[in-house]
Amino acid sequence: MTDVILSPRRRDRSRPAALWRSGAASAARGAALVGLAVLIGIVLLQVVDDGTTGPIGDGGGTAPATTTTTAAPGTTTSTKAAGEVRPPQQVTVLVLNGSGRSGAASAQTNALKAKGYQTLTPADAPRREGTVVYFRPGFEREAAALATAVGGDPEVAPMPDTPPPGSEGADCVVILGL
Repeated sequence: MTDVILSPRRRDRSRPAALWRSGAASAARGAALVGLAVLIGIVLLQVVDDGTTGPIGDGGGTAPATTTTTAAPGTTTSTKAAGEVRPPQQVTVLVLNGSGRSGAASAQTNALKAKGYQTLTPADAPRREGTVVYFRPGFEREAAALATAVGGDPEVAPMPDTPPPGSEGADCVVILGL
């Protein structure tokens, strides 16, 4: 058997530098493209967004009017700007179980409490079809937000002339139905 001795290949020292220069050029081109995309995005947002909609836009008009309520001594009130929804912490909710499912009102009360609502002790109500969210005057928007928090597309309606038992002190009443 004969041994073949291979001579080591000579390295082409110009090749790594050429690769580095090519990589650096590619990185620079990529960074320039990203910068250009960001710039185009900013320009498009300025052209498309007129600032009158969404959670930040105020319509470019004047400051909203506020409503003020006078309360009897020893009671609490809250004020809000016209068109604003009170945060859950400022809404007192009573949940009544009209579904007949054991523990449904307690479970819903705990879920609303976790979302920040002030809750009263849950109770039972006569059985009914469908869930309803009743609201006291001035709490229409809050009832709509509450209905979203409850889920299942409940009916939203003004408090009936004869409010549900135990609803004294509640801004909104949720009656869970079948």
